Amino acid sequence: MHPSPHELMELLSEARRLEWGCDEQLRLLERLRTHCPAHVPGLLLSSRALLWAKEDVPDPTAFFAEVEQILVSALESSDRSPETLLGMARFESVVRDSPGAAEALYREAASRASSLLEEAWAGLIESLGEQEKTDEAARLSQHASRLFPESTALAEARRFARLKD
Repeated sequence: MHPSPHELMELLSEARRLEWGCDEQLRLLERLRTHCPAHVPGLLLSSRALLWAKEDVPDPTAFFAEVEQILVSALESSDRSPETLLGMARFESVVRDSPGAAEALYREAASRASSLLEEAWAGLIESLGEQEKTDEAARLSQHASRLFPESTALAEARRFARLKD
């Protein structure tokens, strides 16, 4: 039987409380990956924990390939979320010494995170407007507009919140 999201988060929380890369943490994270191979937070924590644990690995090529595969699984399972892109970018930069590949991943992460931030701020402006928190909505709108001056989502949110342009 597949564990519930609550059970998966309990395993993850337990693993986070342990020392980075210790044997017990690695066992918990392996259990988490076995129970749910698409659990992105578990995959990301696993990749970091494995890298922290590495000391004298008998086959570095195989070891780094395993960590890379965990990160690829996280990318695929998350539809390339900003967090997973950052994890892979750090891997490319630090482990693979590939700044060009890292740059492309960092750019994609920044773009996706930026789109998410724009959408969140537009939603927050609308929510504040619905609650008649006009001053707060106006302050946020001004701030958001400096970062996203051409945003149609923010313009629509301002109209919805009945803010002046």
